[in-house]
Order: sequence, then structure tokens, then C-alpha cells
Amino acid sequence: MKNKVFKTTVDKGYNNGFQMTFENGCTISVQFGKHTYSDAGETTAEVAAWDNKGNWLMTDGERWFEIVDGSDVIPRQSAGDVAKLIYTLSQW
Repeated sequence: MKNKVFKTTVDKGYNNGFQMTFENGCTISVQFGKHTYSDAGETTAEVAAWDNKGNWLMTDGERWFEIVDGSDVIPRQSAGDVAKLIYTLSQW
């Protein structure tokens, strides 16, 4: 059975969002809610990414790289920012 490439999360307004896994094995998570680094989805969301080995990823706006010894999210991203992050990670 294939793994799902789209997943949603809904938790009564506290943690809402979605995940996408790309053909390159990387996954991006877009979350917006009361306990995220966003304005609860009004205009921003937080983004996290990891590779197929579970290594957390970060971007400097130009390229993606592995976070060594830790994890982090990209806070307060606009819809346009999220679209760019989705595209660039899918091409990594």
C-alpha cells in the first residue's frame, strides 16, 4: 500500500493544517492555530519540513539544508511564502 502524500490535521482550532510529501521524499507541514507561530491562519502559518530520513530541514530563502542536532519551524509565513516553500522543497 502506498503512503498518503496529503494529510490534514484538525484539532478544534488549536492545531489546524496539512502536510504534503513529495516524490523526492521530503515532507512539508503547514500549520495554523492557537499554538503555532502564526496568527491562527488569519494571514500567516508556520512551516516545518523534513526529508525521507526524518532529518529536519530549514531554508535561507535560496536553498534548503539539514538542521543538525535539532528541529525548528519557519514562523509567520504568508500564503505567497508558503507557496514558494512548497515549490522549492518539491524541487530539492
